[in-house]
Amino acid sequence: MKKVLIPLLQCCVMLLASATVFAQSKPGLSPRTKKYLHEMATFHGKKQPGYIYNTGADGTLYISALVKVTDEAVAQSRLDAIHAHIGTKAGSVWTVKVPVDKIVPFTETSGLSYVQLDEPLMPHLDVARRKTKVDSVHGGYDLPMPYSGKDVVVGIIDFGFDYNHPTFYDTLYTGYRIKKVWQMNGSAAPPSGYIYGKELVGDAAIKAEGTDDSKQNHGTCVGGMAAGSGYGGPSTAPSRFRGMAYAADLVMVCVRRDSIGDQWMEGSFSDFLDGVSYIFNYATSVGKPCVVNISWGSQSGSHDGTSLFAQACDAMTGPGKIVVMSAGNEGQENIHLSKTFTTTDTVINSFITYSPAHYRRTWVDIWGEATKTFCAKATLYTGGANIAGNSTGYKCIDNAITDMYLLGANGIDTCYVQFITSSAEPNGKPRITVNINNKTTDTVLISVNGNDGMVHMWDEYYYYGFPQRYQSQFSSCGKSWAVNGNTQSTVSDMGSANSVLLVGAYASKVSYIDINGNSLGYGTYVMVDRLAPFSSRGPMVDGRVKPDLTAPGITIATAQSSYDTSYTETGTNSTGTVYKYTDPGTSKNYYYSEFTGTSASSPAAAGIVALLLQADPSLTPASLKTALFTTTIKDSYTGALSSPNNSWGYGKINAYGALKKVLAGVGTYLYTGIQPDCVVFPNPSEGRFMVDYTAPAGETVTLAVYDMAGRMVHNQLWQVAVGTNRTNINLANATPGMYVVKLRTKTGTADMKVVVK
Repeated sequence: MKKVLIPLLQCCVMLLASATVFAQSKPGLSPRTKKYLHEMATFHGKKQPGYIYNTGADGTLYISALVKVTDEAVAQSRLDAIHAHIGTKAGSVWTVKVPVDKIVPFTETSGLSYVQLDEPLMPHLDVARRKTKVDSVHGGYDLPMPYSGKDVVVGIIDFGFDYNHPTFYDTLYTGYRIKKVWQMNGSAAPPSGYIYGKELVGDAAIKAEGTDDSKQNHGTCVGGMAAGSGYGGPSTAPSRFRGMAYAADLVMVCVRRDSIGDQWMEGSFSDFLDGVSYIFNYATSVGKPCVVNISWGSQSGSHDGTSLFAQACDAMTGPGKIVVMSAGNEGQENIHLSKTFTTTDTVINSFITYSPAHYRRTWVDIWGEATKTFCAKATLYTGGANIAGNSTGYKCIDNAITDMYLLGANGIDTCYVQFITSSAEPNGKPRITVNINNKTTDTVLISVNGNDGMVHMWDEYYYYGFPQRYQSQFSSCGKSWAVNGNTQSTVSDMGSANSVLLVGAYASKVSYIDINGNSLGYGTYVMVDRLAPFSSRGPMVDGRVKPDLTAPGITIATAQSSYDTSYTETGTNSTGTVYKYTDPGTSKNYYYSEFTGTSASSPAAAGIVALLLQADPSLTPASLKTALFTTTIKDSYTGALSSPNNSWGYGKINAYGALKKVLAGVGTYLYTGIQPDCVVFPNPSEGRFMVDYTAPAGETVTLAVYDMAGRMVHNQLWQVAVGTNRTNINLANATPGMYVVKLRTKTGTADMKVVVK
């Protein structure tokens, strides 16, 4: 018999069926959550691999999740009762760590409408400053002052940081700029409010730690691109390896866990939300604006901005709080399909192909339209022909999990197919997730059937490991009745929030000379100034154009982790290395290397955002995008772009043009004729004075000081409460003379002259 259908633990299936009677009082569960419960029941509570675990400071093993909250008091009480720990509260979306042995009562918690166990995420892996016109910003040409990201916090959520790399010092190699580090893979001394990880505070502690992960380098490259000083470059070109916001403060959150054998290798949604909250909270505590870069992504989700992660991003961002993400590197991968069904055109067929072929696992995530339904099936083919009778048959949506095994053509090997169905996810859309583990040498055909409505489906990576990543795609395999996948809507769902700046990549340069004198490059892959072929394309399923814009992402020179010895002159990756600096005090070697991917273009854009925040710390995601989108560079490769498109977005990022736009709008707030009630004293002073402001409501205001030439000498975000508020300003090192203190609120501005003696 070719088809073998194995219902696992019939008693569990009966329990699931009976549980639907009480579905109205229980939260909805994501496919991954359903899968976890199913596996825990099947394997009698044994911890399952492939999920996001944390070991708490008390030794308890936790599993990570996002939840949608409908009743805060009830949810808090019920979560406390099972000893779950709440991390970040981003509006109605919370991150939660749940003891593994409490997972069943957790999924039945009152006060929640949806539970989503974490999905794993993957990283998206000189001339750039000139192409983006950052060099003009650094030089201060026709500007009030040079801009360098000073007094702005740049947060990097990543892995593989070299905390001692000279690029994370100032341009004199004397001032250390990393202010805080949260290593999520630790279990001692977590940050306040969290139960996992290890927080490092203070120069000595951070430098002594050295790195979060000696096997990786991604975070060092990203951090150097966004905010590296480039110290240690050649004496003839000392700024060659300088990043965009080279004077910004840095906060690093380390997410990957491959050095911990008991934990999943990648980051997760809740990790990143906790990281964003941690960085924003630090920036608020020091009164500085902040931009967070995330050069990671995931295809998991509906690609319409309605995911819990997207909702949380929208809730956490605001004035002086910006999130920038990479669009993804799937622009050449045929991982997307869509189909509009009619009564006469009811089926879409496509095969799953793998590279490399020996690792044949994937998820197919299928989303329909609200109030519509559809069905899916898997069939084994060998030598281009269907193995007679070897199909799962169509599985329609019944809010359950079905496990099925198909026997291969050799009569021995099997293909495991799991269907996880949902009639309505939080956005109201139906969903079927097909989990495939094909241990045969045969090919799997996926078929989706419906009578009306539209479906979108993504063939996702199952695993992204080191050093090999495993890729699967949709293919027709030469069959006229099957279809190839396409590269549309391949931008990361993780960056689908309206508030996020999603960044694609273009080639700012395509050749370089490595440390051993070899001429190398990408000239046969892409020409200079063209769109990077790997840069993921839009649109989002709800019709929004993505990415938002593009930045340099092919062969960017940036810092390299000294712990990754493959980038030394004789290492296996020496062809990527372009320069070595030897610290004269320690004789330790530090390297700079070439970096490619939207992992590079995103921090380039994030660093530019930091320059704009230096000029106006109160920029919101919306006002930032207005400045960026209306000043992008258009050329013969982008086209005229009278409207944005799904390859380039609004065009190539233009730091100089956007900064000019921001400076022109500084202080142009909604004005109601109400001048803020504020005073500066003592005045005159020796540079140390106070500002008192009586606020009609709690809000974030901006306080800046300018000299008489219009150069900004101080700026800060100030969180004020109703009533009288006071802050101190220190200009003790300023040149004596007249200055203007500008307070900007939502309802008006106040300019106050102050004399420094």
